[in-house]
Amino acid sequence: MAEIAFLGTGNMGAGMAARLLSAGHTVTVYNRTVEKTASLAQAGARVAETPREAAQGAEAVFAMVGDDEAAQAVWMGEDGALAATTAENAFAIECSTLSHDWVLAFAPQAEAKGFRTIDCPVTGGPVNAAQGELTLLVGA
Repeated sequence: MAEIAFLGTGNMGAGMAARLLSAGHTVTVYNRTVEKTASLAQAGARVAETPREAAQGAEAVFAMVGDDEAAQAVWMGEDGALAATTAENAFAIECSTLSHDWVLAFAPQAEAKGFRTIDCPVTGGPVNAAQGELTLLVGA
């Protein structure tokens, strides 16, 4: 099974991360409001203090956050996921609803750090996420 980092465990991210855990993956989660990671920690997820810590050693890093600003906060900077040392050819999988401009700016920066990027917005709601019934719109 894979080593996965999941950034953003709000309404959608919590259900998505829980499905990855139930499939047997090792999942490390990060959320700026740490209380939102409690149920995932009880289910076996590791909780990281920063996105960089969550992504350390990961084969895939998922992000499900609210907007461009939140995406920039979890990916960029000294404590961002792109600063982590990940598995070779790790995936950066961006599931958040983001602007086209941010996605175009993000991809080359992630690729410069050795990530393979996947733009992966989803359709469905929190119930669909928890049940593993989201529709993924994947671009790579």
